[in-house]
Amino acid sequence: MDKMWTVLRREYLSRVKTKGFIIGTITLPLFMLAMFVVPVLLVFLKTDESKDIVVVDQTGAVFDSLYAALDETNEAGKRLYNFIKQDVLAAELDTVKASLSARVDRGGLDGYIIIPAAVFDSAAAEYYGKNVSNEIENDDFEDAISDIVTAMRIERSGLNAEQVHKMVRPINLSVKTSGEEEKDPGFTFVIAYFLGFFIYIAMFIYGAIVMRSVIEEKVSRVIEAVISSLKPFHLMAGKIFGVGAVGLTQFLIWALAMGLLSLYGLQLAGLFVSDPSKVQSVDLPSISLMTLGFFVLFFVLGYFLYSTLYAGVGAMVNSEQEAQQFLIPVSLFIVVPILMMTYIITNPSSQTSVIMSLIPFFAPIIMLARIVVEPPPFWQIALSILLMVAAILGMIWVVGRIYRVGVLMYGKRPTLPEIIKWIRYA
Repeated sequence: MDKMWTVLRREYLSRVKTKGFIIGTITLPLFMLAMFVVPVLLVFLKTDESKDIVVVDQTGAVFDSLYAALDETNEAGKRLYNFIKQDVLAAELDTVKASLSARVDRGGLDGYIIIPAAVFDSAAAEYYGKNVSNEIENDDFEDAISDIVTAMRIERSGLNAEQVHKMVRPINLSVKTSGEEEKDPGFTFVIAYFLGFFIYIAMFIYGAIVMRSVIEEKVSRVIEAVISSLKPFHLMAGKIFGVGAVGLTQFLIWALAMGLLSLYGLQLAGLFVSDPSKVQSVDLPSISLMTLGFFVLFFVLGYFLYSTLYAGVGAMVNSEQEAQQFLIPVSLFIVVPILMMTYIITNPSSQTSVIMSLIPFFAPIIMLARIVVEPPPFWQIALSILLMVAAILGMIWVVGRIYRVGVLMYGKRPTLPEIIKWIRYA
């Protein structure tokens, strides 16, 4: 055991002291900060540029209501949308549209809106602008005109507009769990997918680190000096746990950064907007402590499981180029759960979801997704964890024996019968 701890300590210290580890550990929290703060700011920061937009209202009844509906102003007090009314005869419409389009193209006008006389029946309004990629602005125009036309249709039918709106007002569906806790299904989907995808990326990254470490030692032949005095299991366990401790250290730092960001991110975003109180009204998804606990657990178990596979691949090959062929089946084990995520999240209790969450190679992502969406019975969670632990110990034993022989083999790709011989005689 002392020798295993020596290997573990060497693997850990040789990595946490590198500039790459320090830079990578600092960079991700900064990236998360930017990814969190920037979208929040974009919700509240609108351009201060005032736009001149001509409105050709052939109905003669929509313009005044549209002017009043979209009356937002910038910090200078000017209207964001300076609507300019232009009366046009039906026979002159095509000529006027060509003239307005030319003005927009020259930059003398930001855009124009055509509201046809038949808009109360079936015709649609038109908007022409030099840049129409701003979906928020397009939706503002569409919603305002739609609301105005709908209200006028009701009035023209002789019905009471207020009563009609009361009768057709939508119903808000309050989504709750069995514990009477209200949940947002959109947030739940995002959280489940994000946590699963994080584990997916982590298993690729840290597994590749373990594989690269084995290949480097094999090529440099440093391992020959120590392999005769170590049992395969201790050698493999020390290497995997050492690199795993590096990943866990980095992960805990990132988790702390995420926790602080969730607590104080809105206050930080409020420093960059004119009215901080608006930012505080933003609803953010919350992650329970139970979910975070299972996330850490399945992250660690998934890492240990896949690291053994990557280490085995590293012991069998002589370079990273050769490893690519052997990594295909390993990668499939990681990719399949991600491809199934949408189905698992929408059907967490189906027979397929239950079976896949009990398969050790799929469980880190699939079982975690089920826990986030609809916590399964405790016996399923416990069985999944036990199966993963058993698989990890078994894989460390198998790959350790491959490792002991494989690191001494040079210049030849092993065949499956040869790998079986290594396991039997190591």
